[in-house]
Amino acid sequence: MQSRWLRIVLTILTHILVVGLLVVSFGFSLFLGLQVRPILGNVGLITVVVLVVLYVYFGWIRPISRKVSRRPADL
Repeated sequence: MQSRWLRIVLTILTHILVVGLLVVSFGFSLFLGLQVRPILGNVGLITVVVLVVLYVYFGWIRPISRKVSRRPADL
């Protein structure tokens, strides 16, 4: 029982950390676009969009689909 709660807490902390890193990378790409060169900002924003898509897929869609596929079939 304790390992289940630990896993849940670690999962929540991991999601918070990833979202925080995505926000920081978005801010850095805005900095690059506004202060350094616009093309670097565009590349940074595209990179952030790709990272968000990967996070949504590996963090939310894939785990849900794995749980559904492991359930026994209804008879």
